[in-house]
Amino acid sequence: MKRIIFKRTIFVVLLLLVVGHKKALSQVNYNEFITSGEQTSYYKRAVNENLPVAIPMRLEVNVKFSKRIIRCIDTRQKMNKQLEWPRLPLSKLLYERLCSGDIRGYRSDSFASVYNSNILQLRGSKEVPYFLQTDPTDNTIGIDTFTIEPLNTDDIHKFWIMEDWVFDAKHSVFKPVIIGIAPIFNQKFATLPGRDAPLCWIKMEEVRPLLMRTEMFNRYNDAARLNYDDFFQMRIFDSYIVFQSNVFDSYVNQFPENEDNGVNALLASDEIKNDLFIFEHDLWQY
Repeated sequence: MKRIIFKRTIFVVLLLLVVGHKKALSQVNYNEFITSGEQTSYYKRAVNENLPVAIPMRLEVNVKFSKRIIRCIDTRQKMNKQLEWPRLPLSKLLYERLCSGDIRGYRSDSFASVYNSNILQLRGSKEVPYFLQTDPTDNTIGIDTFTIEPLNTDDIHKFWIMEDWVFDAKHSVFKPVIIGIAPIFNQKFATLPGRDAPLCWIKMEEVRPLLMRTEMFNRYNDAARLNYDDFFQMRIFDSYIVFQSNVFDSYVNQFPENEDNGVNALLASDEIKNDLFIFEHDLWQY
């Protein structure tokens, strides 16, 4: 009998220790520990001292083919997760520099007019209903008015990049040149339905010095960190096409056969991508 009581006592003590250990672990704030911080065993300066490599100029006489393409990069895809690196995501980097005026945000992809920083912040904000307790006796809640909330950069999950696919006959090169980039936000105004739209357009040549000096996570090697310019120039991203130059100046999902049909739009995007591949394949003789 005493042996049974002793065993039960040991079991209860061990159970209390396990429960207490789990409770202690649950109280730890893991956000206070940053395993990929700036403190390293050596001085890192490669990314901070990088200079952007100039894109070679082309003569019009050498350009035999050109096609304007706009791609969508979704940061929720596995290959693009680096753009959401918590230390400094691309959305936060661009938005802070746009609001401070360090880089210019253009109203359209023609790069003709520039947004004022105050207008840009207002454009990124959203109207949300302000709930007011109308009757304290029965706890009824009513919508009194709308209030403005600033843009949350964590809600930006897409970027459009505008590029020209150019065939240089003199150098026998067919490759894309990125012209601009646009953060995509969801318009959630009271008077407008929620839809994706460019916050603004940014010239790639103007933002490249900033991207070149901003470190980016490398999932394969911490000693060979990339920068955001490498990510775009080396084309490490995954994307789908949302626009190809056409006589109507319409996006892929705006054509009648693709409206309200996301599958058809994705198939049309793959068809455009395949046409570019076939064009390049037919340039050469094997």
